[in-house]
Amino acid sequence: MEAGVSVMKSSSGTKERPMRAIAASAASIAAVLLLLMTGASFPSKLPGTAASADQSSLHAAGYVGSRACSNCHPIIYESFLRTDMGRSMSEITPSLLEKMPTSASIFNPKLNRHFEVAARDGKLYQSEYETGTDGKEIFRETHEVDWIIGSGANGSGAVVRHDDYLFEAPLSFYAKTRSWDLSPGYEFGDYGFNRPILPGCIVCHSGQPEPLLAENGRFRDPPFMELAIGCENCHGPGQSHVAASQMGSPIGSITNPAKLSPWLADNICMSCHQTGDARVLQAGKTYRDFRPGTELDDTLSIFLVPFTRESAPKDDLLEHYLSTHLSKCYLKSGGRLGCISCHDPHVQPSQQEAPAYFRTKCLACHTEKSCAVPVSLRQHKTPPDDCAGCHMPKRDVTVISHSVLTNHRIVAEAEEPFPDIAFHMTTSQLPDLVHLSANPAKQDAPRPLTLLQAYSQIMLAHPEYRARYWAVSKQLEAAQPDNVYVLEAQADEALQEKNGEGASGAIRYLENAIKRGATNPADFEELGKLLVAADRTSEAANVLRKGMQVAPYDAELYRLSAKIYFTLNKMQEACQVAAYGKQKFPQDNAIRDLSNRCERVPAGARN
Repeated sequence: MEAGVSVMKSSSGTKERPMRAIAASAASIAAVLLLLMTGASFPSKLPGTAASADQSSLHAAGYVGSRACSNCHPIIYESFLRTDMGRSMSEITPSLLEKMPTSASIFNPKLNRHFEVAARDGKLYQSEYETGTDGKEIFRETHEVDWIIGSGANGSGAVVRHDDYLFEAPLSFYAKTRSWDLSPGYEFGDYGFNRPILPGCIVCHSGQPEPLLAENGRFRDPPFMELAIGCENCHGPGQSHVAASQMGSPIGSITNPAKLSPWLADNICMSCHQTGDARVLQAGKTYRDFRPGTELDDTLSIFLVPFTRESAPKDDLLEHYLSTHLSKCYLKSGGRLGCISCHDPHVQPSQQEAPAYFRTKCLACHTEKSCAVPVSLRQHKTPPDDCAGCHMPKRDVTVISHSVLTNHRIVAEAEEPFPDIAFHMTTSQLPDLVHLSANPAKQDAPRPLTLLQAYSQIMLAHPEYRARYWAVSKQLEAAQPDNVYVLEAQADEALQEKNGEGASGAIRYLENAIKRGATNPADFEELGKLLVAADRTSEAANVLRKGMQVAPYDAELYRLSAKIYFTLNKMQEACQVAAYGKQKFPQDNAIRDLSNRCERVPAGARN
């Protein structure tokens, strides 16, 4: 299994989301987050004790933690700890630091930034700084790394903590080169230490994360009740099973994926190993609401823009479920082939063991005569008789440096075209999207609100879906006029009119969305700009101030707010915002310029 370092979409710096929808769709985030894994040891202990309220909520859900399972299943437990999933996240420990270089110095000329990694007293630190033409430092920001994310098969990312917020660090460790380099996505912009860890990402890298869904990177204290992926991620809450075991009747008291239908078993894997083009939580649901043994679509819907023969994908970055289902092996199995037909989540063969291990899986259905290549030739390859090596070839991952990925579409030849079914995956109920998580036996149309959010994510890369986004919002307007997603869509449509009436309409919709609990920083930013354009500058300042309370790590809110206060000649407020912004975002040139402007303002004029 491969997993990885995150490409977190930041709410600061370069805009990575459209005005209305969080621009980083959970799909693309989870895709890259699950890519880099290894070498990190399974945490020997959990972070500090949670507040009793948080503990009671966790126990109320029936979770007991993987260690409770080890009492009856010690061999499986110890084996699982050695898998990539069992090592998906770790605390910084001296033993962990022995497994990777802890000293690095990198300069990126495109960003004009220096980055450093250093270890001191058993702790790991990352720094970012900039120097002027005279060689003197303009700024320097240093943070202790609290956790390493990823088992390291391809690499490992670093997670830092500010107050109750978790962020990705600028540098990741890459196993292929045994070196530190820019984290995925940082080649496109300098996000500093302000790229939030989002719920849709961390849920696939830890056993029991505690994110606050409405917040951008904010977590409860402690942020993890169990660090690495654990038993209950695949088997569901274990409280009832432990109680039943103590009474001597454990049978049937917990989900066993091996006893589920292949479809339901694959739903468990699909939740993290299938991204699609949009991933949408059902209304009122969180990622923690999914229970193994139930249909994923009841909690999380996954959608894909249909393929065409001219645009068939050349990459299946974490599209493992779909890729497998488009293989002849799956199509000829009548739906019986599933993820656990080939993978045992409790056991991960070593690189040396893998060819023979997976060959035995192939021979469960195939025979020696199934392969057209003579045995004599196969035996002389390195490694010999490597079925997966030929029919599921690894390739470089274009969006992540120094990384490779196994192709899960099992092919006879490397350039084998997609089967015809790949171009006919839509339904009459949903002709313009592939609803990957839908039960193929039901093919029910998705709920309109779910579809609205899917279109909001997909139109980022496919603007032709924007009109459909607006059409669904009109459909929902009568029944859910105060729904935040509906209001955001209406504001987006109003703005496309590009006139005063459209701007006034967008203001009304965004004001209502914020009143109804919107937490997308882009809503506050856009409303602030519209109010300024409407000569309602004081109102704009109030909106941005509220936005900073909702999203305290969104740099654009600070930029806009400081500029507005300067416009209003409120120097004290302008300089306070600029100073606070500079403290949070020292790498942000625009905020530094605003702060420097304050230094040129006479002290008396700031009052």
